[in-house]
Amino acid sequence: MEEEELNLDAVERWFVHRGVPQAIFHYNASEDVLTRMVPFLVLTFLLGGLAGFGDRFSGWKQFLVALGAFAILTGVALGVNRLRGRRLLALPDDIGIIEIGAFLLGAPLIALIFAENAGRLWWQLLLFNAFLLAAGYVLTTYGIVPMFRWGLREVVVQLRGIVVLLARSLPLLLLFATFLFLNAEMWQVAHDLTPAFYALTIALVLTPALLFIVLRSPTEVANLHRFSSWQEVDEICAATDAPIPPRACPAGGPELVPLDPGEVRNFTLLMTIAQVVQMLLVAAVIGGFFVGFGLLTVREETILQWTEFTGSDFDPLAEFPLFGSDIVVTWELFAVSGFIAAISALQFAVSQISDELYREQFYASLEMEIRQVLAVRARYLEPLIASVHE
Repeated sequence: MEEEELNLDAVERWFVHRGVPQAIFHYNASEDVLTRMVPFLVLTFLLGGLAGFGDRFSGWKQFLVALGAFAILTGVALGVNRLRGRRLLALPDDIGIIEIGAFLLGAPLIALIFAENAGRLWWQLLLFNAFLLAAGYVLTTYGIVPMFRWGLREVVVQLRGIVVLLARSLPLLLLFATFLFLNAEMWQVAHDLTPAFYALTIALVLTPALLFIVLRSPTEVANLHRFSSWQEVDEICAATDAPIPPRACPAGGPELVPLDPGEVRNFTLLMTIAQVVQMLLVAAVIGGFFVGFGLLTVREETILQWTEFTGSDFDPLAEFPLFGSDIVVTWELFAVSGFIAAISALQFAVSQISDELYREQFYASLEMEIRQVLAVRARYLEPLIASVHE
């Protein structure tokens, strides 16, 4: 039976949906990145017509100015298509200097024509468009949006593991965390911190965990990029939804194309986001538990003793009766729970490597996901590399 030919375009779309567009062969900006940004660029370009709004015109005159602004931008877009030999109303299939220049200068042009303070506004809009272009380029280059979608789907998969983990580790966690939670100094610190300094403190606790994940991810990716045979590669591909047709496996081990720096960064980012999602999920569950625990155990009288509040200036976020007692919800409750949640997230990040239970429960599924993408990459590159060598 004749083997089905590999659909390279379908596999490349699969890479994009999985958040690893860098795996595309000869991945480049004009053909693979900027073309996927076309809907965003077109929408932002046309919204540049809003630069004509201001105090210079009002009523029907402002309406006519808006129509004129959109007409000018539409004319610019049609002119670019005519210059590039495309149909007038076609979306760009290749982004070059002309399209980028039109995107950057569209809104500033409208400001120069219609705005009252055009001298200052045009360069502000130019810088803003440049920022949007750079941000969109980075997000698209590494597939950040589909990567986050994939990470959110993983949350559902990990929920069961979180329950099992908490059932096994919550008693030990409570032993250390309860002493922190029911501690007057901790509540006083939370009371004294402004929201900005509190956010910086939480970031300071979580930064070592993030660095730990980022620094070890390239090594983990390199260890996963190993297959003993083409049969193993095809068995892994068959377990995915990738458009990889079945075939008779060639003999011998696969000669894998080394990952280039862009691919390493993309896989590192994928692993980092997946583990950060896990880490934040653990932190959310732990933090939520202590918020509920604090509502039942830390009453208004205790808060007044632990902080500098007096009865006259005590203003809780919410207060409601429960079983004949008053339950108070305060900023300090959320702040202390957040401290403990951040510390738990740091412990979780370290335990993923040092504790076999954590690795088996959380890291094994992530490793399999990465190996699946790498296996699909090996099958995708096989005919491309063969054609280059011919």
